[in-house]
Amino acid sequence: MAEPGSRRESGAAEAHFALFDNGPFTPLQVPLRLTGTEQHHVRRRIIAVVLLTWIPLVVLAALQGTAIGPDRRHSMLLDPAMYARYLVAMPLLIYATTGVRRKLRAIFFHFLDSGLVREQDRQAFLDNTTAILKWRDSKIAAVVIVAMAIVKSVTVGNFSVAEMSDSWRVMGAVGHQSLSYAGWWQFAVCDTLYSILVLQLIYRLALLWRFFGKTAQLDLHLDAAHPDGAGGLAFLGIIFSSFRVPLFAIAASAAGALANLMLYMGVSFKDFRWAIGALVVGLVAIVSGPLVFFNPQLRRAKERAVLGCGALSGRQLQAFENKWLDRTPRDAREMLEAPDFSAVADLNTTVANARSMNTLPFRLKQLLPVAFAALLPFVPVAAIETPLTEIFKAMLKLVG
Repeated sequence: MAEPGSRRESGAAEAHFALFDNGPFTPLQVPLRLTGTEQHHVRRRIIAVVLLTWIPLVVLAALQGTAIGPDRRHSMLLDPAMYARYLVAMPLLIYATTGVRRKLRAIFFHFLDSGLVREQDRQAFLDNTTAILKWRDSKIAAVVIVAMAIVKSVTVGNFSVAEMSDSWRVMGAVGHQSLSYAGWWQFAVCDTLYSILVLQLIYRLALLWRFFGKTAQLDLHLDAAHPDGAGGLAFLGIIFSSFRVPLFAIAASAAGALANLMLYMGVSFKDFRWAIGALVVGLVAIVSGPLVFFNPQLRRAKERAVLGCGALSGRQLQAFENKWLDRTPRDAREMLEAPDFSAVADLNTTVANARSMNTLPFRLKQLLPVAFAALLPFVPVAAIETPLTEIFKAMLKLVG
């Protein structure tokens, strides 16, 4: 077990592995009092995002008469993608950091306090954590994220002017289209902010991959007979529940865009079912992928335990037979009180646990709620052309 001072020692790594807190954009938020990890700080950031995205969109669209226009295409308030992205996805991406923070803190301390990280590897574990937190605060990474977000917004905005027909985003006669006020604000501000949030999430997930990858390279103290069935690493599965919200948010934004295509361009939901499936699988893989790094070490621990326990069990059984089976019958009471029978049963249980040990630190069934969270936003989109009763029947068939 780790010494009591391990928590003070981990202070070099900010004591709680705040991978999804702070960052290079924090100084910009300080004057607006948007920093902090308490619930009221999170609410302030959500309110600030809504005030900077949704409210100006409505006001600017109203100025040009496209908040509620003559038809759905010319009505910003009837655009499902705007609700999905700026009133659902962005607030949820901000809110999700609370749950992720708690789970990563628990994982960080458990590695130290449970003795999984051996004493000789403790400093390497802490140094790895500190290095990752420095990458989190990298100004170069921040510049790259902002640049990518701006390029994406400019590219999509220019494509919209060139290819999209008249709508609340694009106004003017053919050949003379230009972005409306609301359209300009969407691509220049709203979409850029959304892209920054998503790219920042992806970047921090990449750092999480690095953290687990480096940790899996340490000589962890694994126990193949551990009752959790994963050598003592099953606790890593708690991370899945904290990522259901951000995956739902990203899927909600994609679902809103698909709803637009179905309502405005007449595409069919069925035409995108494989793309939706690929998106769901990809999102689940992004979250579960880093835990696969522990597979080689878990597999080696299982092999050692099965071979070692098998040999020990054979010697024990041989000794047991020599003592109890190769001699004249003994008094039944003496046999029941002898510790030999309990020792054999205990070792058999240990061998069985080692043989049934999972070589991944999670069960596949733990991925189902994550996949469901990523798939759920597409249910109302499918309902545009298919009755909900039919959708739920199909889902029940899949589950069954």
